[in-house]
Amino acid sequence: MGVIEFDQVFEQQRVRLVRLCWLLTLDHDLATEVAQESLARLWRDRERLERDDVDLAAWLRRVAVNLCWDVSRRRSSKRRRGHLVAVPSVVDQSQVDVDLHKAIAGLSTRQRQAVVLRYWDDLDLAGCAEVMGVSVGSVKQHLARAHAALAATSELAREDR
Repeated sequence: MGVIEFDQVFEQQRVRLVRLCWLLTLDHDLATEVAQESLARLWRDRERLERDDVDLAAWLRRVAVNLCWDVSRRRSSKRRRGHLVAVPSVVDQSQVDVDLHKAIAGLSTRQRQAVVLRYWDDLDLAGCAEVMGVSVGSVKQHLARAHAALAATSELAREDR
């Protein structure tokens, strides 16, 4: 992969990657750093990935999710839950449902990963399991628990009435 091809992949994936990382970390600066690290690893491994004919978007997604997971484990004692989060500049503020983001912030890291990958990134259960490195049953369990937690969120429950 030359510089021109990398630039094309970079432009195609950058915003999507930052959004994915933001939904997983709920921290815009950290999401940007993780997305940049993912793209740096793509550049570093470009020859091997091209030789092995790897799906670059899927590879980037997996790297980003793993990096977000690593960050979450390191920061677990400092995890902020149940608060309003700043909306990153790459997200159109008119499209952001702050109550939903507040509810997502209250989910565990794995539940948030499952929800984001399944409903935002539109992966099937097997795809979520592959990216998360868990079984399909585990993904189902995380989604079920996330659904229960989100349904119990009073702000979301009020909107359903």
